[in-house]
Amino acid sequence: MFFKNIILILFLCTFLHAQQQDSVEYEIKPARLAIVGGSIVASYTAFYLAYLKEGWWAKAEPMHFEPLDSDMNYAHNLDKFGHFYTGIVFGELFAMSYDWTGMSPFASSLWAGITVSLTQILIEIKDGVSPYGYSAYDALAGSLGGFYVMGKRFIPAMKYFDYKFTYWPNSSGYWDKHRGKDTDGYGGIWFDDYYGGNQTHWLSFKVGKMLPTKAKAYYPEWLAIALGLGIAEGYNPQTMDYRYEYYISLDYDLEAIFSPQKTWSKNLVTILNHIKFPAPTVRVGRNARFFWIHPLQFSVRI
Repeated sequence: MFFKNIILILFLCTFLHAQQQDSVEYEIKPARLAIVGGSIVASYTAFYLAYLKEGWWAKAEPMHFEPLDSDMNYAHNLDKFGHFYTGIVFGELFAMSYDWTGMSPFASSLWAGITVSLTQILIEIKDGVSPYGYSAYDALAGSLGGFYVMGKRFIPAMKYFDYKFTYWPNSSGYWDKHRGKDTDGYGGIWFDDYYGGNQTHWLSFKVGKMLPTKAKAYYPEWLAIALGLGIAEGYNPQTMDYRYEYYISLDYDLEAIFSPQKTWSKNLVTILNHIKFPAPTVRVGRNARFFWIHPLQFSVRI
């Protein structure tokens, strides 16, 4: 029901936005559509054939769901943020590809969201016959991320912030756990490394665009303020004694810095604007610290 409500809101905002725009004719180019469609099918086929060699496929189990207590406690749900972020990035890429075929902005962002949703479902089906189990919440988080691009294009308020991500292996606990200890040869992968403050998710606010007109003259448009979330130092995903860490950081709005004009440069800046680049940062709350250039660990206790 929640997912349906989100889609309904997006459709409504799109309709209202369209009423304020001049009508534009869009024409799908069949050759480009064939290239994009063929590339997606080929990539997905190669992806799944590669995964057939993974250890859990050789020991395939009956389709099952991940137990709810495990699903809702693993990594303090930071993995759901990870699925959401992955959905955002792939949603942007798919939307750009569909734009290239000649689709309207609404059609391309809608199909991007649908494509990402189907991708998430297929990934979870793969997990459903593995020891992990199918997670409906992982699929939902990734699907919502896929429709993020539709919100950015048609919900005016979403133009004032960006969802961003940083990763830096400051803590080696995750890698120590997996290094050479998995009989199936799984040595870990960086986007599963949620612990030790290594992975941080950010909501970056474009303050320069939010200020009143008169105040904008006194504030650098490119300087944003980001709020971050990560998990404290340590690694033991079997225990539940971890706590979140919260951050406030300076950030950069690359769109304001570069003011791209060409389609390719706009697309590049859009993707790069989902990366949180190093900047002075304060970790608030317990164990508060000031980081000279987060995520590097040059810091002083507050």
